[in-house]
Amino acid sequence: MGRIVGGMGRVVPKVTLDARAEAAALVAGARAEADAMRAQAREAREEAVRQGRAEGREQGRVEAAAELAALLADARLQTARAREASAPTAITLALKMTEQIVARAVTLAPELMAEIVGAAMDACRPRGDWVRVRVHPDDAAAVTARRDALSARAPAGAALEIVADEAVGRHGCVIETALGRVDARLETQLAALERALLEETHG
Repeated sequence: MGRIVGGMGRVVPKVTLDARAEAAALVAGARAEADAMRAQAREAREEAVRQGRAEGREQGRVEAAAELAALLADARLQTARAREASAPTAITLALKMTEQIVARAVTLAPELMAEIVGAAMDACRPRGDWVRVRVHPDDAAAVTARRDALSARAPAGAALEIVADEAVGRHGCVIETALGRVDARLETQLAALERALLEETHG
């Protein structure tokens, strides 16, 4: 059967109405499916953006960590180079300070000069029937004042002679025996210390 549409009394077949309804339903379904697809695409795009940002942050962290490690390695290298370059200056300064400290100590306590001579005698272990100690004239009085203590450190029965010698620098001595000579001048000892320190610094 048909249906009368409008005031004209036109009859629309039922099949046509059903087709329109079906078409409308199809259109609505297509729109709903399109909306769903657009929503999925939007979610996929947002997820891709989130993932891209996360990967970007992770990559940024990795690159930053690598750059930091490189900077630290370079800083260590530069520090080592600077330390090696400044070592001779630092050692020279330390030796000058040591020389001044010894000079100040002997000035305040002249008896220390006799201890310096005694330590040199112990180190060289003199043998024979005589021991000659050469010291700077300004140190001779302090050493001579302790002759007895120094004689006790010489070989038994050996004659101890103390000689003032301008060639020997302050605060050191030269020990001579029948078997040889030991240079225990302060400048000689400091030079030996400087060589040892420089060898140690440069491997």
